[in-house]
Amino acid sequence: MNPIYFISDLHLSSVESPATRSFFDFLDNKISTPTDLYILGDLFEVWIGDDDDSELASVVQSKLSNFTSNGNRLFFIAGNRDFLLGKSFASSANIEILEDPFTMNFNEMKIIISHGDFLCTHDSEYMNFREQVRSQAWKDDFLSKPLSERKEIADGMRDASKVAGKNKSSEVTDVNLDDVDLFLRKEKPRLFVHGHTHRPDLHDLEYDDFSTQRIVLGDWDAFGWCLKLDDNGPDLFKFKIK
Repeated sequence: MNPIYFISDLHLSSVESPATRSFFDFLDNKISTPTDLYILGDLFEVWIGDDDDSELASVVQSKLSNFTSNGNRLFFIAGNRDFLLGKSFASSANIEILEDPFTMNFNEMKIIISHGDFLCTHDSEYMNFREQVRSQAWKDDFLSKPLSERKEIADGMRDASKVAGKNKSSEVTDVNLDDVDLFLRKEKPRLFVHGHTHRPDLHDLEYDDFSTQRIVLGDWDAFGWCLKLDDNGPDLFKFKIK
């Protein structure tokens, strides 16, 4: 069976950024094709709507469309930065949008994938904000505004998030391990893959009636991170971003 790949938290912000250049090189040179690529949220630093006329949106759409035209498949789970990415962009880029969390199978293994922020329940302020902005009423109201106004609002929200994050402990901004435990005991996946926390690692977990592995993807900053899954099992690897 061909390998499949998982990435998250690229936070693409401009066509010229090192992360964007590395992402395009990743698509062209760092994975075996044809394949399935799962993007588990925060592909973009910010997404203000599918009518975004920025150069970045246009160039990434074209690159993704070209990637799928070569026999590859693309899947996307919304992150906290790009939860407004919708059907129009997905159609133009030939991406399939998945629910969060999403259950899949590979080599008869049950795998659950997610952006991961739904388990950051220590951070009640963020969870309340998440519930607000994911509501259809909030989305409809925001998307009804002019692009320029949406950009200003998004920039303000991003700045406020950075300030708030500096004042929160690492425990608050990580997943709640008790809730992770409850989730895994209920779902019993062989693998649980997520991003969001920017804490790449492999966690082997043993329960009374099953064992599992929680794999956390890293953000694309000094390094790009990717999980490769093939007949030999999972391989979390990184590569330098130049």
